[in-house]
Amino acid sequence: MKKRFSALAAALVMAVLLVLPFSVDTAEAADLDYIRSYDVTVAPMETDGRLYIEVHLVWEVLDEGPVSWVQVGIPNGSIRRTEALSDNIADLSFDNSYMRVDFDRGYDDGEIIDFRYAWEQEYMYTLNEGEVSYDYTPGWFDEAEIGSMSVTWVHNPALPAPQMVFSSSADVTEIPTDVGVRYEASNLSHGEKINVGAYYESWPTELFWENSSENLPSDYEDNSSDSFGFILLSPLTRLIVTLLIIFIITRVISASRSYRGGFGTRYVFVHGLWYPAGRDGKPRPGSVGTRTKPKPTSSGFGGGKRGGGFGGSGFGGGSHCACASSCACACACACAGGGRAGCSAKNLYGAVQLSKKLTEELKK
Repeated sequence: MKKRFSALAAALVMAVLLVLPFSVDTAEAADLDYIRSYDVTVAPMETDGRLYIEVHLVWEVLDEGPVSWVQVGIPNGSIRRTEALSDNIADLSFDNSYMRVDFDRGYDDGEIIDFRYAWEQEYMYTLNEGEVSYDYTPGWFDEAEIGSMSVTWVHNPALPAPQMVFSSSADVTEIPTDVGVRYEASNLSHGEKINVGAYYESWPTELFWENSSENLPSDYEDNSSDSFGFILLSPLTRLIVTLLIIFIITRVISASRSYRGGFGTRYVFVHGLWYPAGRDGKPRPGSVGTRTKPKPTSSGFGGGKRGGGFGGSGFGGGSHCACASSCACACACACAGGGRAGCSAKNLYGAVQLSKKLTEELKK
């Protein structure tokens, strides 16, 4: 009875967790990384209004290494060119939300990754009666603190001097330089960011409204979400999945009084002998009783250790984990925040204590 009650309680808890939306508060957990410095340089190009953006990060791995790749937020997926500026970058790739940086090796706990890369970003300017303006926020980090950050807006000699503005929840200092203006901040907490705006009264070349930020094609829009993967399902789908889980666990509980082979034969104990049970729960007519309860012929539900249905090693048999996918990388991060090695895998590890092996599988 106690075992059945415990299993039923576990089923109800699982149902509540699956049906109710929730978010992972990563700030309460110990940080896995520390951004020692984060420097961004932005240079507008007079030919067509593209932005040349260069990023220099000094990233310290605190825990759960090795780290072989990281992600940093980008404005949108319309990128014309990428460039690795440090030798430790093996590959650069991107989607509509993140730039993924693959390193030449994995970095263990306590190691520091010093890397630089750049790209040309399109669909960034806004046109208003001859005026050209930019509004840019570098990717931020919801799960790591930043020791120092700077954003430098380069003044292109071919362009008129812009009017600059900035905003941030952190304490920012504006510093004029030989190349433009730099905005600096120290000790940024989780999720803090620097936003920079540049306004030009005129432009030496013709910029086309079709290439402005208002006309960003849907193929390049940010597709990230800050919800856990299961919550991306509709409420009806979540309810159906939850009821299915409760049904399966309930069948297991109901079978605890007598052995049930797969979802097939049930045995009942009558007058010192075990008989196959009929639908009425009594010994099946014509059946022969045995003194010992028959042993199962397989070790799983409907297919043995490696069979279909629920195999002994996971859903669908084999040694695969019980997850259909690892969710989109942005699923547990703020819309343009930086990831480490797959946001969902990292957050899940801290939230529900998945095994390290399973977490590594989710990162792939």
